[in-house]
Amino acid sequence: MKRFILRSLALVLTLSVPVFAVPGAPGGPVIYRANCASCHGAAGKGGIGPALSDSATWSYAVFSRALLKGLDDHGNAFKSPMPTFGKTGFAGAPHTAPTPAQMKALQAYLKTLK
Repeated sequence: MKRFILRSLALVLTLSVPVFAVPGAPGGPVIYRANCASCHGAAGKGGIGPALSDSATWSYAVFSRALLKGLDDHGNAFKSPMPTFGKTGFAGAPHTAPTPAQMKALQAYLKTLK
């Protein structure tokens, strides 16, 4: 009986591990659709805002500065309106700056857009 209980407990714990391993933060595609696609287009080719092909090649430091402060790769304010996500936060987390993991996920997703 003891062996049965231990095996059952081990099975339950094994099956529940993926539930605990699921990260709380959404991935790059979800972040992009919720925060960027309305201005930059579904494929990042531009719309109200410019195409994002160049920003995918920026270093993480430059990319995160662009998201948090609205500054381009030269440190200048963007010409078209761009939310400063450091103040506004991403959709679903108002007034909370994006985490490094969220910004890295977004940048990784932008690199997949052609």
